[in-house]
Amino acid sequence: METVLGNLSRFAEVLAVAHSPWAADWDDAEVSRAFQWAGYLEQLSRRLEGAGSVAARAALRQRLQEQQRLRPRAPPELPRYRDLLLEELGRGGELLCEALLHNPAASAPAFHRAAAWYRSAGSGRTSGGGPEATAALSASLGRAVRVKAATRLLRRAWGSEPPRGSVGVVSETGGQILRERLEERLMMEGRELPERQAAAYEELLQRAVPGGDGEEEPGSFQPLAALLLETTEGNDGSEARARALGWLLGDGRALATLCRALPCSQLAALTARRPAFGRRYLRLLQRWGWALRYDAARAEWAPPSAEEPSWCRLLEHFTALWQGPPPVREAAESELRSLKAADGDFEVPGVSVWTDLLLELAQ
Repeated sequence: METVLGNLSRFAEVLAVAHSPWAADWDDAEVSRAFQWAGYLEQLSRRLEGAGSVAARAALRQRLQEQQRLRPRAPPELPRYRDLLLEELGRGGELLCEALLHNPAASAPAFHRAAAWYRSAGSGRTSGGGPEATAALSASLGRAVRVKAATRLLRRAWGSEPPRGSVGVVSETGGQILRERLEERLMMEGRELPERQAAAYEELLQRAVPGGDGEEEPGSFQPLAALLLETTEGNDGSEARARALGWLLGDGRALATLCRALPCSQLAALTARRPAFGRRYLRLLQRWGWALRYDAARAEWAPPSAEEPSWCRLLEHFTALWQGPPPVREAAESELRSLKAADGDFEVPGVSVWTDLLLELAQ
């Protein structure tokens, strides 16, 4: 039993690497070893399916559950590491292929081997073969190829000419790719535990909104912004957009990072399109404004640190809202007047940041 558990942990590590940038270093030999581990799991699953293996299967399930409770959090270098579920043992090859096909960093040998596995599975290798299974596998493979190719092209485009202002063709394509990937996760909901689903959504969206450490790639926030600004006929993509917006509004750090990076005009457009975003955006601007302190020697409002938004940047945010559609401007003006009244309702400059913002915007 201990040997089996150790082997399962090693394959879990293989899967975590297949999801990570380290998959770029896999050569043919390393790819073959990874698929050998997947084959071992599938053989183990078949043995446990036998009528005489009920007790062994129950014992393994119990040990896996105990291991999951005792396991510490995933190491930072392998954030996708997780213990496998008993039901996943027979899907080792599928899990490995899914990781490699959807990882833009995967090496060419890894990607081609995964594609070959899918072609083999679609032609009847798996027990669930048949026309419907073949069509589903072919569609998944086609989506993965498009995502991988488009991701590389978008990175080159963003690296040479980062999009500015309104969402352009490059950004719209990034939003469509993100929506497709979220929709793929939605299609898998019935096959995963709720906590696994939530982790998968969070990882996809975190890739679109990196942590605010100042090292984001050009355009790295554009896919999520494009998805939220996207308009489609009927209900196409509405569930994916709702999931993305819910995650963004529930993660204060991601929201602040996105609002620091996107052009103010784009944030104003998001406010007009998604009122729930606009309400949280105004609250964020309010927090930034309260943090400013008036420097009498320089006669200007100063942030508490260089990392925090400046007075000029805060004014840019409100100017973009002021120039937006009437509902957006009215909401921003109402918010500023309420804040000005709460701060003493002064009319002279240099006393209240909200008074000074209204004076500037009135010019």
